[in-house]
Amino acid sequence: MRTHTLRAASEVGDGRWYRLHPLTPLLQGGVAVLAILTAALAWLWEGIILPTLLQFFGVVSDGPDSRLWELVGQSLGWIAFGAVLAVVALVLVLWLEWRVHLVKMDADMIEVKRGLIVKSSRRARLDRINTIGVRRPLIPRLLGLAKLDIQAAGNDASVVLAYLPVSVAQDLRRMILAGDVTTPEGQEGEEIQREVEVPLFRYLAALVVSVETVVLFVVITGVTIFAVWAGEMAVWLALVLALFVYVVYLGERMIRSGNFVIDSLEGDIRVSLGLLSTSVETIPPERIHSLELSQPWAWKFFGWWRLNANLASQPGATDTKASAHTVILPVATTAEVITVVALGMPDHFETGTHTLLESMLKDTRSVWAKPGSLVCPPRAQWRIPFSAHLTGAILQPQSVLLRRGRAVARVSITPLMRVQSVSVSEGPWHRALGLTRLELQSVSGPISLRVSGMDATEAVAWWEGVNHAITQALHQASPTPHEKVSS
Repeated sequence: MRTHTLRAASEVGDGRWYRLHPLTPLLQGGVAVLAILTAALAWLWEGIILPTLLQFFGVVSDGPDSRLWELVGQSLGWIAFGAVLAVVALVLVLWLEWRVHLVKMDADMIEVKRGLIVKSSRRARLDRINTIGVRRPLIPRLLGLAKLDIQAAGNDASVVLAYLPVSVAQDLRRMILAGDVTTPEGQEGEEIQREVEVPLFRYLAALVVSVETVVLFVVITGVTIFAVWAGEMAVWLALVLALFVYVVYLGERMIRSGNFVIDSLEGDIRVSLGLLSTSVETIPPERIHSLELSQPWAWKFFGWWRLNANLASQPGATDTKASAHTVILPVATTAEVITVVALGMPDHFETGTHTLLESMLKDTRSVWAKPGSLVCPPRAQWRIPFSAHLTGAILQPQSVLLRRGRAVARVSITPLMRVQSVSVSEGPWHRALGLTRLELQSVSGPISLRVSGMDATEAVAWWEGVNHAITQALHQASPTPHEKVSS
């Protein structure tokens, strides 16, 4: 059967093999090709071109080494033949790599095969796909290309289609997420609504007003005082180097995560970021297991929060894709993070939870800690002296909210359906004070669902209540055998 290049998303779904864009091998192996060409040009420039130019303009009396020049003159034909042969061989290898890089998709599975000498094959079931990201590095972006990063359930279970025309990649993503790859109807009727757009100036200000900046300011102040006292030039050079590293850090963060945008896409969250190389990932709400709003103490004066997430699937191999979008919002106002939390947990974010979460962000514990909440007793100040008056846990009908942290205030929300288990533990210090530590187990990620310094007796009773609530939630979500038969 003849294999064609994939030029439209409507072509897939018939179980046939298709090739990706012809520039794919060049873009994937571009670093090696560029290194070889750079080394060859450097040798020619240093050995022949530069000495010849210097002699031509009278800067030096001697040109290139006579033996080298004579050898080059005698072997010029062979050198040209070798260069042409190398170019032809390189083009042939890239062409063969493109010919064996194939993708096949049907109603159940997507499969990618590649490799000329070392062959590899990767499959993913469509019903196990959690999310699909569209990555656009700088050079492919200039050429109108993108790679499709398909993340399936499990560790290192991603399938990457690199590279495709942008329109084809976007249409394929919509079709797969819609669950219909056999017909192109999934390409139509997509409604995108802009929810939050992080201003570039705010993101830069948030980077400047950060813990890293405070540490750097303290170091610079100490180094400056020492430099004035010692009068050593080397100390000033170290100071300039530290400032240069800090500016490079700000520039790298701006280029990588600038232009941060959150859109709602038929109930899903679409995260877009990047100034030069752009990355777009659609995150379904069912993939979000926990959300955490964090606020470094310096951001408190501006009312800014960061929103992180624990996601169901882990990123695949780091050499084939970008890191997972666990940062849902790098910096946002209270109203903006509440909006995105409601998008990420539409079935578990009832009106009462909305009001409670907003109160936990702004008010003291005496305001939001209702009867039945788990809070730290006064003696917990010997264990967590700076945050004992802030730490607490609240059980809602469909979720669990945790509040902790002083230098970095943290409020997390976890649906009961996403909690895998709940543990109560205590160390020697906790045991001596009659305290304990409570932790919710869910998928791994940047969010730690742990609160310390709780009264041991109250924590055990609250732990039993959470387990009972989880059991009830599971029974309500799962149909009974009678319901299965009747349905």
